[in-house]
Amino acid sequence: MHWKKKSYLAHRWLGLLISVQLLAWSVGGLVFSLMDIETVRGNRDRVTAAPSVINPLADILTPEQAVAAARRALGDVDVSGLVLRSRESQLVFDVLGVESRPLAVVNASDSRVCTDIGAEEAKRIAIADFQFTAQVESVELIEDEAPLEYRGKRLPAYRVILDHAKAPHIFVCAVTGDVQARRNRSWRIFDFFWMLHIMDYGQRENFNHWLLTGASAMAVATSATGILLWGLRLKRRRRAAT
Repeated sequence: MHWKKKSYLAHRWLGLLISVQLLAWSVGGLVFSLMDIETVRGNRDRVTAAPSVINPLADILTPEQAVAAARRALGDVDVSGLVLRSRESQLVFDVLGVESRPLAVVNASDSRVCTDIGAEEAKRIAIADFQFTAQVESVELIEDEAPLEYRGKRLPAYRVILDHAKAPHIFVCAVTGDVQARRNRSWRIFDFFWMLHIMDYGQRENFNHWLLTGASAMAVATSATGILLWGLRLKRRRRAAT
């Protein structure tokens, strides 16, 4: 078989093999460009809280006292850090363990220790965070294996599902009460096309893998052979015209 015919044949087969993924990349890029990223992240649906104010002259525990209070409640745990913040007009210490995992919240005024805000408090926080009127559909404590839509976030956490057309899932840290993630229908659409875009059909995070590399190489080869064949055909037509 002549090398030109082999080139045409190779180009056709490469195009056929990669066409579905090229379509997925194209549709995904279109979806990404049309969707508002702040809506995807749930920031358009959240209630913006007023900035916290910390009184530097307040009579509060020292960091050492806060750690001691946490260890009295939890045992001899490894503490990697403390965060002083304002929570509902009160100063508290967030006590962090290995890999900054929250262990407890210590009231900076009276040394009370909280290790779990509870399901009812998680519901209240989620409803207060969502700017539209909605009822709680369900609440679940997640301690070990995070669902796909909460991958890479801190555990333990409460997943509060609200009954609303946007299908919001509000994830609240079970220790600190902070909202860790907001998921909605727009986020799930975006995440689905992101999965197709990076070809990681499991965790939807890794774009350094052989499948994506191979598909990208095939796409480059298809484009390169197409340009080459177009150039050869143009050259042949010019010769025929002279």
